[in-house]
Amino acid sequence: MRARAGLPEDPRTMVPVNRLLAVLCVVAAAAAVAIWYQKDSLIRPAQVAEAPPREDDWLDQLNSQNQAEAAEAARRVEQLGVAALPAIHAVLQDPNADAKQVKAALKACGILGPIAAPAIVEVAESLPDPSLTAEAAIALSFMGAGAFAPLRDSLASDDPIVRRESLRSIGKLKDRAPLESTAVVPLLIKGMQDADAGVRTVGATYLGIIQDGGQEAVKALIDGLNDPEADVRRTSAAALASFGTEAALAIPALRKATVDKDPDVAREAGVTLVKLQPGK
Repeated sequence: MRARAGLPEDPRTMVPVNRLLAVLCVVAAAAAVAIWYQKDSLIRPAQVAEAPPREDDWLDQLNSQNQAEAAEAARRVEQLGVAALPAIHAVLQDPNADAKQVKAALKACGILGPIAAPAIVEVAESLPDPSLTAEAAIALSFMGAGAFAPLRDSLASDDPIVRRESLRSIGKLKDRAPLESTAVVPLLIKGMQDADAGVRTVGATYLGIIQDGGQEAVKALIDGLNDPEADVRRTSAAALASFGTEAALAIPALRKATVDKDPDVAREAGVTLVKLQPGK
Protein backbone atom coordinates (compact mmCIF):
# COMPACT_ATOMS: atom_id res chain seq x y z
CA MET A 1 0.00 0.00 0.00
CA ARG A 2 2.91 2.31 0.72
CA ALA A 3 4.40 1.87 -2.77
CA ARG A 4 1.06 2.54 -4.46
CA ALA A 5 0.52 5.65 -2.38
CA GLY A 6 3.99 6.96 -3.23
CA LEU A 7 5.14 6.48 0.36
CA PRO A 8 8.75 5.40 1.14
CA GLU A 9 9.47 1.67 1.61
CA ASP A 10 9.57 0.32 5.15
CA PRO A 11 13.26 -0.32 6.02
CA ARG A 12 12.20 -3.40 8.01
CA THR A 13 10.96 -5.12 4.81
CA MET A 14 14.14 -4.26 2.81
CA VAL A 15 16.64 -6.19 5.00
CA PRO A 16 15.40 -9.71 4.17
CA VAL A 17 15.24 -8.82 0.46
CA ASN A 18 18.86 -7.62 0.45
CA ARG A 19 20.00 -10.73 2.23
CA LEU A 20 18.20 -12.92 -0.27
CA LEU A 21 19.83 -11.08 -3.17
CA ALA A 22 23.26 -11.52 -1.58
CA VAL A 23 22.73 -15.26 -1.11
CA LEU A 24 21.55 -15.62 -4.70
CA CYS A 25 24.69 -13.82 -5.95
CA VAL A 26 26.95 -16.15 -3.96
CA VAL A 27 25.14 -19.24 -5.25
CA ALA A 28 25.33 -17.98 -8.84
CA ALA A 29 29.06 -17.26 -8.50
CA ALA A 30 29.68 -20.70 -7.04
CA ALA A 31 27.73 -22.34 -9.87
CA ALA A 32 29.73 -20.40 -12.46
CA VAL A 33 33.00 -21.50 -10.88
CA ALA A 34 31.83 -25.12 -10.80
CA ILE A 35 30.79 -25.02 -14.47
CA TRP A 36 34.11 -23.45 -15.48
CA TYR A 37 36.14 -26.02 -13.53
CA GLN A 38 34.18 -28.92 -14.97
CA LYS A 39 34.57 -27.61 -18.53
CA ASP A 40 38.28 -26.92 -18.04
CA SER A 41 38.89 -30.39 -16.64
CA LEU A 42 37.34 -31.89 -19.78
CA ILE A 43 39.65 -29.85 -21.99
CA ARG A 44 42.86 -30.42 -20.03
CA PRO A 45 43.95 -34.05 -19.54
CA ALA A 46 44.55 -35.07 -16.01
CA GLN A 47 48.15 -34.65 -14.94
CA VAL A 48 49.51 -38.12 -14.19
CA ALA A 49 52.98 -38.54 -12.84
CA GLU A 50 55.11 -40.46 -15.34
CA ALA A 51 56.88 -43.51 -14.03
CA PRO A 52 60.66 -43.28 -14.37
CA PRO A 53 62.02 -45.45 -17.23
CA ARG A 54 63.34 -48.88 -16.24
CA GLU A 55 67.04 -49.51 -16.76
CA ASP A 56 66.18 -52.53 -18.93
CA ASP A 57 63.60 -50.80 -21.12
CA TRP A 58 65.84 -51.55 -24.09
CA LEU A 59 64.78 -55.22 -23.84
CA ASP A 60 61.25 -54.20 -24.79
CA GLN A 61 62.36 -51.84 -27.52
CA LEU A 62 65.23 -53.68 -29.24
CA ASN A 63 62.90 -55.59 -31.57
CA SER A 64 60.38 -52.77 -31.94
CA GLN A 65 58.67 -52.32 -35.31
CA ASN A 66 59.52 -48.65 -34.89
CA GLN A 67 62.97 -48.45 -36.46
CA ALA A 68 63.93 -45.29 -34.62
CA GLU A 69 62.99 -46.85 -31.29
CA ALA A 70 64.89 -50.04 -32.08
CA ALA A 71 67.95 -48.06 -33.16
CA GLU A 72 67.86 -46.05 -29.95
CA ALA A 73 67.64 -49.28 -27.93
CA ALA A 74 70.67 -50.67 -29.81
CA ARG A 75 72.62 -47.51 -28.97
CA ARG A 76 71.58 -47.94 -25.37
CA VAL A 77 73.00 -51.48 -25.35
CA GLU A 78 76.27 -50.25 -26.83
CA GLN A 79 76.48 -47.53 -24.18
CA LEU A 80 75.78 -49.97 -21.36
CA GLY A 81 78.38 -52.47 -22.52
CA VAL A 82 79.18 -54.91 -19.70
CA ALA A 83 76.44 -53.29 -17.61
CA ALA A 84 73.85 -54.85 -19.93
CA LEU A 85 74.94 -58.39 -19.06
CA PRO A 86 72.95 -58.78 -15.81
CA ALA A 87 69.68 -58.15 -17.69
CA ILE A 88 70.77 -60.51 -20.48
CA HIS A 89 71.66 -63.26 -18.03
CA ALA A 90 68.38 -62.78 -16.16
CA VAL A 91 66.33 -63.26 -19.33
CA LEU A 92 68.31 -66.17 -20.78
CA GLN A 93 68.26 -68.01 -17.45
CA ASP A 94 64.53 -67.53 -16.92
CA PRO A 95 62.56 -70.55 -18.25
CA ASN A 96 59.40 -68.46 -18.24
CA ALA A 97 60.87 -65.46 -20.02
CA ASP A 98 58.79 -63.85 -22.75
CA ALA A 99 59.91 -64.97 -26.22
CA LYS A 100 60.27 -61.37 -27.41
CA GLN A 101 62.59 -60.56 -24.54
CA VAL A 102 64.67 -63.69 -25.17
CA LYS A 103 65.12 -62.62 -28.80
CA ALA A 104 66.03 -59.14 -27.62
CA ALA A 105 68.62 -60.58 -25.22
CA LEU A 106 70.12 -62.65 -28.06
CA LYS A 107 70.20 -59.60 -30.31
CA ALA A 108 71.91 -57.62 -27.54
CA CYS A 109 74.61 -60.30 -27.35
CA GLY A 110 75.25 -59.83 -31.06
CA ILE A 111 75.48 -56.07 -30.58
CA LEU A 112 77.91 -56.41 -27.70
CA GLY A 113 80.02 -59.01 -29.52
CA PRO A 114 82.96 -60.37 -27.50
CA ILE A 115 81.86 -58.26 -24.53
CA ALA A 116 78.94 -60.70 -24.20
CA ALA A 117 81.25 -63.74 -24.14
CA PRO A 118 80.16 -64.62 -20.56
CA ALA A 119 76.72 -65.43 -22.03
CA ILE A 120 78.00 -67.81 -24.75
CA VAL A 121 76.79 -70.95 -22.96
CA GLU A 122 73.34 -69.51 -22.41
CA VAL A 123 73.06 -68.34 -26.01
CA ALA A 124 74.19 -71.76 -27.29
CA GLU A 125 71.43 -73.39 -25.24
CA SER A 126 68.93 -71.54 -27.45
CA LEU A 127 70.27 -73.10 -30.66
CA PRO A 128 68.07 -76.25 -30.49
CA ASP A 129 64.90 -74.17 -30.06
CA PRO A 130 63.42 -73.81 -33.58
CA SER A 131 61.96 -70.43 -32.71
CA LEU A 132 65.38 -69.12 -31.59
CA THR A 133 67.91 -71.02 -33.73
CA ALA A 134 68.54 -68.22 -36.22
CA GLU A 135 68.83 -65.49 -33.57
CA ALA A 136 71.14 -67.56 -31.37
CA ALA A 137 73.41 -68.51 -34.29
CA ILE A 138 73.66 -64.90 -35.46
CA ALA A 139 74.54 -63.75 -31.94
CA LEU A 140 77.25 -66.40 -31.58
CA SER A 141 78.81 -65.35 -34.88
CA PHE A 142 79.70 -62.01 -33.24
CA MET A 143 80.69 -63.20 -29.78
CA GLY A 144 84.32 -64.15 -30.34
CA ALA A 145 86.43 -67.28 -30.53
CA GLY A 146 84.71 -68.80 -27.51
CA ALA A 147 81.59 -69.30 -29.63
CA PHE A 148 83.38 -71.68 -32.00
CA ALA A 149 83.15 -74.78 -29.80
CA PRO A 150 79.37 -74.73 -29.22
CA LEU A 151 78.74 -73.94 -32.89
CA ARG A 152 81.00 -76.82 -33.96
CA ASP A 153 79.25 -79.17 -31.53
CA SER A 154 75.88 -78.14 -32.97
CA LEU A 155 76.90 -79.49 -36.37
CA ALA A 156 76.06 -82.91 -34.93
CA SER A 157 72.44 -81.92 -34.31
CA ASP A 158 69.63 -84.02 -35.79
CA ASP A 159 67.95 -80.80 -36.89
CA PRO A 160 69.21 -79.67 -40.32
CA ILE A 161 68.29 -76.07 -39.53
CA VAL A 162 70.56 -76.10 -36.48
CA ARG A 163 73.37 -77.62 -38.57
CA ARG A 164 72.84 -75.10 -41.37
CA GLU A 165 72.76 -72.00 -39.17
CA SER A 166 75.67 -73.21 -37.03
CA LEU A 167 77.83 -73.81 -40.11
CA ARG A 168 76.86 -70.39 -41.48
CA SER A 169 77.89 -68.73 -38.21
CA ILE A 170 81.20 -70.62 -38.19
CA GLY A 171 81.85 -69.25 -41.67
CA LYS A 172 81.16 -65.71 -40.43
CA LEU A 173 83.12 -66.21 -37.21
CA LYS A 174 86.24 -67.18 -39.16
CA ASP A 175 87.08 -63.55 -39.90
CA ARG A 176 85.21 -61.94 -37.02
CA ALA A 177 86.91 -63.86 -34.19
CA PRO A 178 89.22 -64.50 -36.08
CA LEU A 179 89.71 -68.26 -36.44
CA GLU A 180 92.36 -70.27 -38.24
CA SER A 181 91.35 -71.59 -41.66
CA THR A 182 92.58 -75.01 -40.58
CA ALA A 183 89.80 -75.11 -37.97
CA VAL A 184 87.03 -73.88 -40.27
CA VAL A 185 87.67 -75.19 -43.79
CA PRO A 186 87.44 -78.92 -42.88
CA LEU A 187 84.02 -78.27 -41.34
CA LEU A 188 82.85 -76.54 -44.52
CA ILE A 189 84.13 -79.41 -46.67
CA LYS A 190 82.38 -81.91 -44.43
CA GLY A 191 79.25 -79.74 -44.61
CA MET A 192 79.20 -80.27 -48.36
CA GLN A 193 78.57 -83.95 -47.66
CA ASP A 194 75.61 -83.27 -45.37
CA ALA A 195 72.28 -84.96 -46.06
CA ASP A 196 70.58 -81.55 -46.17
CA ALA A 197 70.94 -79.41 -49.30
CA GLY A 198 70.79 -76.22 -47.24
CA VAL A 199 73.85 -77.25 -45.24
CA ARG A 200 75.69 -78.22 -48.44
CA THR A 201 74.89 -74.83 -49.98
CA VAL A 202 76.25 -73.00 -46.93
CA GLY A 203 79.41 -75.10 -47.06
CA ALA A 204 79.99 -74.19 -50.72
CA THR A 205 79.19 -70.52 -50.11
CA TYR A 206 81.75 -70.07 -47.35
CA LEU A 207 84.45 -72.08 -49.12
CA GLY A 208 84.14 -69.46 -51.83
CA ILE A 209 84.18 -66.60 -49.32
CA ILE A 210 87.14 -67.87 -47.30
CA GLN A 211 89.06 -68.90 -50.44
CA ASP A 212 91.26 -71.32 -48.58
CA GLY A 213 91.68 -75.05 -48.40
CA GLY A 214 93.55 -75.59 -51.63
CA GLN A 215 92.88 -78.70 -53.68
CA GLU A 216 90.70 -80.32 -51.02
CA ALA A 217 88.30 -77.40 -51.15
CA VAL A 218 88.37 -77.40 -54.96
CA LYS A 219 87.61 -81.13 -55.09
CA ALA A 220 84.68 -80.66 -52.70
CA LEU A 221 83.31 -77.94 -54.97
CA ILE A 222 83.77 -80.11 -58.06
CA ASP A 223 81.65 -82.73 -56.33
CA GLY A 224 79.18 -79.95 -55.68
CA LEU A 225 78.82 -79.38 -59.43
CA ASN A 226 77.25 -82.86 -59.60
CA ASP A 227 74.94 -82.36 -56.64
CA PRO A 228 71.27 -83.30 -57.21
CA GLU A 229 70.18 -79.87 -55.96
CA ALA A 230 70.53 -76.91 -58.33
CA ASP A 231 71.33 -74.44 -55.54
CA VAL A 232 74.33 -76.50 -54.49
CA ARG A 233 75.56 -76.80 -58.09
CA ARG A 234 75.15 -73.08 -58.74
CA THR A 235 76.86 -72.08 -55.49
CA SER A 236 79.73 -74.49 -56.13
CA ALA A 237 80.27 -73.05 -59.59
CA ALA A 238 80.38 -69.51 -58.21
CA ALA A 239 82.70 -70.48 -55.35
CA LEU A 240 85.28 -72.02 -57.69
CA ALA A 241 85.85 -68.59 -59.27
CA SER A 242 87.48 -67.50 -56.00
CA PHE A 243 90.29 -70.07 -56.22
CA GLY A 244 92.02 -68.71 -59.30
CA THR A 245 94.73 -71.00 -60.67
CA GLU A 246 94.02 -73.54 -57.91
CA ALA A 247 90.69 -74.21 -59.63
CA ALA A 248 92.31 -75.40 -62.88
CA LEU A 249 91.39 -78.94 -61.88
CA ALA A 250 87.70 -77.89 -62.02
CA ILE A 251 87.70 -76.62 -65.63
CA PRO A 252 86.43 -79.86 -67.25
CA ALA A 253 83.60 -80.11 -64.70
CA LEU A 254 82.75 -76.45 -65.21
CA ARG A 255 82.57 -76.89 -68.99
CA LYS A 256 80.17 -79.76 -68.48
CA ALA A 257 78.13 -77.58 -66.12
CA THR A 258 77.66 -74.92 -68.81
CA VAL A 259 74.99 -77.18 -70.32
CA ASP A 260 73.34 -77.92 -66.99
CA LYS A 261 69.56 -78.32 -67.20
CA ASP A 262 69.21 -75.46 -64.73
CA PRO A 263 69.89 -72.16 -66.57
CA ASP A 264 71.26 -70.45 -63.44
CA VAL A 265 73.81 -73.23 -62.94
CA ALA A 266 74.81 -73.12 -66.61
CA ARG A 267 75.23 -69.33 -66.53
CA GLU A 268 77.27 -69.38 -63.29
CA ALA A 269 79.57 -72.09 -64.66
CA GLY A 270 80.16 -70.01 -67.78
CA VAL A 271 80.95 -66.89 -65.74
CA THR A 272 83.43 -68.83 -63.62
CA LEU A 273 85.16 -70.26 -66.69
CA VAL A 274 85.68 -66.75 -68.00
CA LYS A 275 87.10 -65.60 -64.64
CA LEU A 276 89.51 -68.55 -64.57
CA GLN A 277 90.99 -67.66 -67.94
CA PRO A 278 94.62 -66.49 -67.71
CA GLY A 279 94.87 -62.76 -67.14
CA LYS A 280 91.35 -62.49 -65.68
